[in-house]
Amino acid sequence: MKITLIYPAYTEIYGDYKPAARIGVLYPPLGLSYLAATLEREGHSVEIIDMEAELIGKEQLEKRIKETKPDIAGITSTTPIHHKADEIFHLIKSIDKKIITMTGGPHPTSLPAKTLEENQDIDIVVVGEGEKTIIELAKKIEKKEDISVVDGIAYRKEAEIKITKQREMIHDLDWLPFPARHLLKQDVYVWSVPKKGIVPVTPIETTRGCPFKCSFCSQIVVFGNKIRERSVDNVINEIKEIKDMYKITHLVFYDDTLGLNKKRTIELCNRIIDEKLDITFEGMTRVNCIDEELIIKMKQAGLNRLSFGVESGNQDILNAIKKGINLQQIRDAYELVDKHGIETRMSIIFGLPFETKETIRKTIKFMKSLKCYQAYVNIGTPFPGTDYYEMAKRGYGGLKLLTHDWREFRRWGNAVINVNDLAKEDLIK
Repeated sequence: MKITLIYPAYTEIYGDYKPAARIGVLYPPLGLSYLAATLEREGHSVEIIDMEAELIGKEQLEKRIKETKPDIAGITSTTPIHHKADEIFHLIKSIDKKIITMTGGPHPTSLPAKTLEENQDIDIVVVGEGEKTIIELAKKIEKKEDISVVDGIAYRKEAEIKITKQREMIHDLDWLPFPARHLLKQDVYVWSVPKKGIVPVTPIETTRGCPFKCSFCSQIVVFGNKIRERSVDNVINEIKEIKDMYKITHLVFYDDTLGLNKKRTIELCNRIIDEKLDITFEGMTRVNCIDEELIIKMKQAGLNRLSFGVESGNQDILNAIKKGINLQQIRDAYELVDKHGIETRMSIIFGLPFETKETIRKTIKFMKSLKCYQAYVNIGTPFPGTDYYEMAKRGYGGLKLLTHDWREFRRWGNAVINVNDLAKEDLIK
């Protein structure tokens, strides 16, 4: 079968913040690359269209769809770009109603029935982790068989919306093929890397799932609350492929918490060193998941930038969002990483429960006291499927959810909440 997977353009929704959004998050679509590789392994013909990276508009997309004539079109969707996905589904069905349309990702996984209710141009929602689901769906569709036996989907049967049994997570991640990077225009994905300048980059995922319970995070909606790990051999082989086939030497680790399993991380680093892979890499972790031995080893293997989720400089707020860290751990982590000459970043959220003008002032003061090179400051956005969304709906910690218009749910330049003495306009300011 011919299958087209689409990543919608997303930076235009950020208005004046578009240049920052494009620079900050222009990575290859790893999720679609995994789906494509899985489908190719089953013998299907697959195309990935990254509308953002390729600067493709609706007219060009329409031309590509008409030329390719796919049997299935799949679009990944997060809450801020869900309306963009809706527009594309409408376009696809206007070209050919026979094309089977699917969507997946955090937003449709959180709201599968509502996603189908809101858009009649979507045929199937893939709920949660998608690789095994999509190959079963493709097989059933190709043979014109009943899809109701496929776990992990929502679909329409006549006028009724059906949701099948929840699919089990993939326990053996080595089952997954390496992402289909050959289907992407790799030369457009470049990034400013410490001591390297602007170079090509690619993401790599060595674990899935996160055992922590931060209330604002939507990652566990798709990948669950239990960590699963690829074997070190499997990861090393992918790194070799990335270097040999694509000549890329800087990797972005997409693991939710880099170094969470210290023993495995040190084993991976030792293999990178022993096999002289000569790469650099970066990733995100938690301030309570590193120590000096781990930082030294990761630096020897090529770590040159590390990001921490700080979120707030107020301990009561950190407790309210179940972050599980304290301010001293944050200070210590930045001291340690700075000591070893690794560039640091942080993410901050303004508008969490119990936030006030005063707590924001204190957070800014706290941020400035840390040895951190760059901070990403986000307006708190309660995405569906998160505890934070439920907190906002019930008014926890002074929160007030202002809208359910998904087009408004973006982290920069807009707010969908008030909290205590902070109005929407205050948060934007």
